[in-house]
Amino acid sequence: MQNKEKKFLLIGEVYTDVHLDNENMLRLGGIFHSARTFNAIKQNYSLAAIAPGYLNGSIHFFGEQLGANACSIIGETVGSPNVLLIKDSYETGQQGYEDILREQAQVNVNLDCLKEIISNFNPTDVLIYPGKYDVLKVCELLKEYKSKIHIDVQYYDSLIDSLSKVVEVETFIFSTSSETFISHCQGSVSNLIEYIDGKAKSVLLKENRGGSRFYNYKMDAWFSAPAFINETEHSVGVGDCFNALFLSAEYQNNESLSIASYGAGWYASTYNHDVFKQNIGYLFVDSEQFKNLEGTRLSWEERANIYIYIAGPDFPHIDTKFMDLVENSLAYHNFRPIRPIKQNGLIVGDEDERKQLEVYYKDINLLNKSNLLIAVLLNDDPGTYVEIGWMSRDGKPVIIFDPYRLASNLFLKKTANKICHSLVDLIDTTFDFLGSQDRGNLSESRKV
Repeated sequence: MQNKEKKFLLIGEVYTDVHLDNENMLRLGGIFHSARTFNAIKQNYSLAAIAPGYLNGSIHFFGEQLGANACSIIGETVGSPNVLLIKDSYETGQQGYEDILREQAQVNVNLDCLKEIISNFNPTDVLIYPGKYDVLKVCELLKEYKSKIHIDVQYYDSLIDSLSKVVEVETFIFSTSSETFISHCQGSVSNLIEYIDGKAKSVLLKENRGGSRFYNYKMDAWFSAPAFINETEHSVGVGDCFNALFLSAEYQNNESLSIASYGAGWYASTYNHDVFKQNIGYLFVDSEQFKNLEGTRLSWEERANIYIYIAGPDFPHIDTKFMDLVENSLAYHNFRPIRPIKQNGLIVGDEDERKQLEVYYKDINLLNKSNLLIAVLLNDDPGTYVEIGWMSRDGKPVIIFDPYRLASNLFLKKTANKICHSLVDLIDTTFDFLGSQDRGNLSESRKV
């Protein structure tokens, strides 16, 4: 599993990750997510860490435990504890990261320490996670060496132009939730490739639960792979795990993307490193079986044309917070959520027949337009049941989101394709159902 030809140096900050939605979980984050992955696949690597002084002992201890060839503290953060508060560990929507006292942090990087670890370790590849430190100075130093430079600019898109002028970048790494992709490139993959052209030799784009893509400018070639959705315990550091797996492969192609996606799925399934390490050890045990695994491929662009009907008692006197959560989560992942009452208006019963029929047929058109229905069970609402039956009759997927565990009726349970009790299970199931369907059928079902 280890690529003996490659030697990685990880450069970046170390955090204490605090999962607010899991009161029992506190662990080292930052570059340690990639470090855990390198350890699991027995990849030769070293750490060049930046952190507050109180973390130094933990960094050296866990660096040794995770098999780092060398571990150097190349910078100290003062004025900020590097504590990262995480509101949504599952990434059903925006994860709500908060770097405590970030604005008052001061970071000094010891370039002599960095030179020393590079000279002694002689890395073939350097994976950089920008942060509160002066990454441009670090890259200026790296110009003196022959290492390939890979930079994850997920949260530091403003540095892209500056970094590309300072050092030759092998790979810029993004996800579809990055500010560069969403705002600067208007969520367009072609705009992203055009923007990075001349600034890096390649682009890695992670599309969350929908798969991944890699573009090589020299070859003018795209590579892609599906996601392998496991039971999601968390989504924190999963992208960093993906980076480590993909870049450590001998070649960057479809197969290495698949391997990275498969391994990242295992990272998301547990907080326990020993369990992750054991699971990922099966990656290459039977390569033929791995190649035949069916994943979920649902590109960012495709999702923009997939309409999801949210059924439920969307009325002023009802607490619709769960409907709001579903809508926001679907929009975050670039689907097109539909809430009929918001779109077509509320019928209270005293409208004339013409108005009632008008709204009725508009709602029917929305049902016909939709590719999937999510029914949010908040109470015993007859309209929701009718909409479930309508979609089921058309052979389209029906998912029941049942946060209060109200679904007890046999006909209701057997009509739905799946009942989910948590938002993370709902989002995973949505990708699973839509990503495994035939695209032609989806296109056909969108016709009204």
